[in-house]
Amino acid sequence: MVIRNWRNVTPYVGHETAVIWPIFRTKNASDLTPEEAPLIAARGFTRHMMQGGQSGDYHAHENVEQIYYIIEGSGKMKIDDEIHPVKAGDSIHLPPKVKHQLINDTEEWIEHLIVSLEVPGA
Repeated sequence: MVIRNWRNVTPYVGHETAVIWPIFRTKNASDLTPEEAPLIAARGFTRHMMQGGQSGDYHAHENVEQIYYIIEGSGKMKIDDEIHPVKAGDSIHLPPKVKHQLINDTEEWIEHLIVSLEVPGA
């Protein structure tokens, strides 16, 4: 059992514009302590924030499904070339190989959690 507070995690910038706090990663991940990487089945649990007027890169994951949960703010998700509005309280499921991009077309920050799970053979 591990308890970690996102405030004690060193953030980094990823997907071009998102500030990312990698709260938990996959067990035995290289260069990470057991407290940083305790996950057995999931690949990651992260907190992301994106400044207003920014967007991430348009990408897909070969063998990973993701769940985005919007905590605060609103914006759009580009999913396989379709634009969908998203707001606080929305959950978005992205199967493997689905191209996606978060777009913050507001002046406010958008805060979201991402759960990443490996899908063998996808």
